[in-house]
Amino acid sequence: MDEDKRMQEEQDIAQQGLSTSEPWVSFCMSTFRRADLLRQALSSIRQQHFRDFEVIISDNDPDGSAEPVVKELQDSRFKYFHNGDNLGMIRSFNKCIERSCGKFIVFVTDDDPMYPEMLQTLYNLSLQYPDYGAYFGGHNTYFETLVEARVAKVRIGMVSALADTDIGAITAFSAEEFPLKFLQTDLSTQLNLSEGIVRREIALEVGGLADYGTPPMADLSYVLLSGSRAGLVYINTPLGHRTIHNENYSHSKANYDSIYKAPEGFYKWTMDRLPAERKDAQLNKAMQHYVGRDLTVQVIFIKRVLNYNQQKSPAFEEFVGRFFKIPLLRKWRRKYYISTHFPRCFEFFLALRKLLSPQPKK
Repeated sequence: MDEDKRMQEEQDIAQQGLSTSEPWVSFCMSTFRRADLLRQALSSIRQQHFRDFEVIISDNDPDGSAEPVVKELQDSRFKYFHNGDNLGMIRSFNKCIERSCGKFIVFVTDDDPMYPEMLQTLYNLSLQYPDYGAYFGGHNTYFETLVEARVAKVRIGMVSALADTDIGAITAFSAEEFPLKFLQTDLSTQLNLSEGIVRREIALEVGGLADYGTPPMADLSYVLLSGSRAGLVYINTPLGHRTIHNENYSHSKANYDSIYKAPEGFYKWTMDRLPAERKDAQLNKAMQHYVGRDLTVQVIFIKRVLNYNQQKSPAFEEFVGRFFKIPLLRKWRRKYYISTHFPRCFEFFLALRKLLSPQPKK
């Protein structure tokens, strides 16, 4: 970055009445040998209209391959940290919180771009609703390959993942009501990690991204726990997009093992950290149902991708046999079987159930 541009950015920050020494928000990024994606992600962050931020880059590569990328961009707001060893994605992300000094935290993945107006929108939202602990916008979903789009029954390319309400509509959830709203409605599908900010003290209090030994659902636990502390405000405006590609639904045995650890890990980690006053029989039932539903949907999607590609995977079938023996997943085995063997019947029964059953209020 040239000196004139740097001075202009500092003037812009000063005009906003914000501090450069203690930024309003810290972007937390973990990276491992994906230089091109890291460069794109950092360039995207630099496009933000709201400029009072820092970026903490936590490099898991023992060879430090991310450092030249950060230096090349010449931006003092980009702060590089080498982890030495590969800590794994979750621990690396959480080290970012410790290294940050912003009032708010936002976790950023290098394949989910944010839009330039994201921070400005969330900053304005925090001024309008000052006493909440988290602020989130909506997102779009970008289907990168035809296979994933066909299986999801959407067109390839960009698809809206917004709530079924007016664009720009704002909903404020109190800490008391948020957990059940998250678990019982489709709210969790609208809250993508990269389009939301959480107060730093809350991010530290809940332990950052859930660290129960596997990445699946760790982001969902973090959002659920954060919103249960001081509430969450959601604005139904797309502030970025989530990318669906081949690596999201890998067919490797390692990916199956990661999913296998998620049900009990998510349930125990989240229940242990929810405020005591939030926990009762209704929430426990909702939590168990949520875990079963979310992970069964993931497994169904992988199976349908395999079917679409006409692939047979003994490793996957062995995983499915083990997976649905987990106590939290046992009752979902039949739904998985019907969905993957008789999809039209499954969709008919879902539509009928939705028609006949009262839906929870959003």
